[in-house]
Amino acid sequence: MKVFYDVFSNDELFSDSYKPTPMFDGVGYEVQSKLVVKGVGDIDIGRGSQFGGTDEDDQGVEDKAEKVNDIVDGFKYTETVFNKSDYTTYIRAYLKKLKTHLEEKNPDRVAGFMAGAKEMVGWINKNFDEFQFYLGESNEMENAMIILAYYKNPEDMAPHFVYFADGLRAQTF
Repeated sequence: MKVFYDVFSNDELFSDSYKPTPMFDGVGYEVQSKLVVKGVGDIDIGRGSQFGGTDEDDQGVEDKAEKVNDIVDGFKYTETVFNKSDYTTYIRAYLKKLKTHLEEKNPDRVAGFMAGAKEMVGWINKNFDEFQFYLGESNEMENAMIILAYYKNPEDMAPHFVYFADGLRAQTF
């Protein structure tokens, strides 16, 4: 299994079990999430009251089952809010930091990254009102990737998450 981490905050963001799809010539990844039931649910083993109680005596436990987004819950994301102006300020600083990181670690990647990032940011800005914004587990906003989520299709029950691929570090387990 491969786990993807934010290169700056080291937050776990997703794993390859979510089948990331490259976008914008490999500058981004898109990952489909889903809603899952978390907590206690009704469990019926088909034995009725054979274990010592009657249905009247059985007070049971309070059912606390809830539907959660598997990625948000599993990787401990926190939703945050941006207006377009604040996001533009953030993304300019983030891309500059990511470019510097690439110049040090993978200089051959810089030109391709900058071209794809320009296209990807244009797409984000064009569809800005469709996005929700999330922070990784550390809740680090200054030195980490802001994760985007949007509903790609009207019938989607859960959003697709969008990441800058060059802002990720993969580790295989």
